[in-house]
Amino acid sequence: MSKIRANSIPALESQLDTPPPSLSELYHENTKIHPLTAKDLKMIPSSDYSTADLQAMSRAYKQYPSLPRVKLPPIENITQNGRTFDEVVSSRRSQRDFADLELDLDELSKILHQSYGITGEISTNKGFRQDLRSAPSGGGLYPAEIYIAVRRVTGVAPGIYHYNVPNHELELLIPGDPTEKMHEVCCGQEYVHQASFIILISGVLERTKLKYGERGYRYVLLDIGHLGQNIYLSCTALQLAIMTTCGFFDDEANKLLRLDGVDETAMYVAFVGKRQALNK
Repeated sequence: MSKIRANSIPALESQLDTPPPSLSELYHENTKIHPLTAKDLKMIPSSDYSTADLQAMSRAYKQYPSLPRVKLPPIENITQNGRTFDEVVSSRRSQRDFADLELDLDELSKILHQSYGITGEISTNKGFRQDLRSAPSGGGLYPAEIYIAVRRVTGVAPGIYHYNVPNHELELLIPGDPTEKMHEVCCGQEYVHQASFIILISGVLERTKLKYGERGYRYVLLDIGHLGQNIYLSCTALQLAIMTTCGFFDDEANKLLRLDGVDETAMYVAFVGKRQALNK
């Protein structure tokens, strides 16, 4: 047997240059639906939903009953702007020029209602009420939650609020000007210092994963995408400036919102305010 040369390359060293597996690719492959696994996802007709499924669907929102609240103007009392859907869709753009002006409470109320508020309801075959919203959701579970960092909104003290969906109210989580905290959370983006308020969208992962398993994470991302587009269209209809970002420190955002980062975690941010000029 020949001797191994002192300067020979170990067989294992060739593997060191191999890039590590992509976590996103591993996740994608392991959350595909196959004929043998589809039965575990509860992809069943609504007439066959269990009582547990229906209970979860009827309570697809968070509430903070002990916190101070701000009642938002009823949506039926808010003046319509008269813009057609064609006009809104064709003019939807990210707007990065924010005016140093307060936003009206009516405008905030309308954005929240049009993007994720309750727009109807149906009764199930087992006596449960299912609230409906303008954004579609896998299994009707609505895993997104909306938090608002208010800087300049008429009639609302600065602070960080949670949107109470069934009551159409804001629940005060943290009083005081949130600007500098949000500036740190959002990786130092200067839009924080310009927007009237910042929307933080979280995903309550277990709300969907309890029904759809690991694939439920995909559904949460889809749901938040639908919600984000609704926010864009609502702001565009109101001729407001809006831009969205995924540029934020996850752990800092979760800590600020008092989320565990596991069952519920921050996933999306939007900056909203008056436009610097309506012709931009």
